Amino acid sequence: MQKNRKGFTLIELLVVVLIIGILASIAIPQYFKVVEKARVAEAMSLISSVKSAQERYLARGGAYTSNFTDLDISYPNMTPASLPSKFFSATIAASTCGSGPCYLMTVTRQTNSSSVAARYGAYSLNVNVPDKPQVGIAACPGGGTNCDELVN
Repeated sequence: MQKNRKGFTLIELLVVVLIIGILASIAIPQYFKVVEKARVAEAMSLISSVKSAQERYLARGGAYTSNFTDLDISYPNMTPASLPSKFFSATIAASTCGSGPCYLMTVTRQTNSSSVAARYGAYSLNVNVPDKPQVGIAACPGGGTNCDELVN
């Protein structure tokens, strides 16, 4: 008479663990990319808000400002020199371009209150309005192509 054995062999369990490990090694980097892209959306919203306020300021005064408190926007902890948000900190510098008045806005990723994937590091986004209104990566410690995927 044969005994009826139920259960999994050690080999079957090892194969399942191996498959789960392979899937996790693929999924975890994609997860960090999606999370960081969501955080970049906060920076894009901040850039858009400041761009609109700067255009209104230009229409009233004929020049851009490098003082956040001159703009008709309000953010918590906003100072004349910086505009901090949950994951980013923004600065602006007014200048004169070949086409007339312009300003450079730099939004830098903060790492003190949250972790940033090593793939990206504490990167910065630059936008030079109106000459180069497209947002570009200014600095990416993890490598330029790594951060480019966040704004594309």
